[in-house]
Amino acid sequence: MRRFATLSAGTALLLVAACQPSNKPQPLTGADSTAIAKIATDYAAAWNKGNVDGVVSLYASDAVIQLADTTAFVGANAIRTYLNTALGTPTRPTLGITVTSLTGRQDLAVELGTFTLTPPAPAAPAKGAAPAAPAPLAGKWLHALMKQADGSWKITWHAISFDAPMAAPAPAKRGR
Repeated sequence: MRRFATLSAGTALLLVAACQPSNKPQPLTGADSTAIAKIATDYAAAWNKGNVDGVVSLYASDAVIQLADTTAFVGANAIRTYLNTALGTPTRPTLGITVTSLTGRQDLAVELGTFTLTPPAPAAPAKGAAPAAPAPLAGKWLHALMKQADGSWKITWHAISFDAPMAAPAPAKRGR
């Protein structure tokens, strides 16, 4: 009888353990992936309209934008100031975005992509001069996004780097 009680208690413990929720994070759902992909689309649309509020609304209140070789813009007010400068001119470049990768779990995602910033066409050139075609800037971006308490996704970290041609190597020093 004692053997049966031990076996029954062991079986009960195994069943209880098997019914416990897993601590393993769940992958992104299809709905989450769709919502996150829409953020990149909405970002480009708001940027191209010069809609600073529309872009800022995609960020968490404590988000960070980190441009290569600059100080980080931390929080909604700093991001708004940066975007007012970037978007507040009639010569605002057109933003094109391509998402290249998305991975994550139920509450955290990382999205990678490429972008182009195409300056507007120059004003009519002087008589006889050929119009100079503006050169677009290209680069890469990374978004870390977190699912909010209301179920929405917000950008919490945005890193940007510009593609640039590699600098020519320094000339070799000649010995004496």
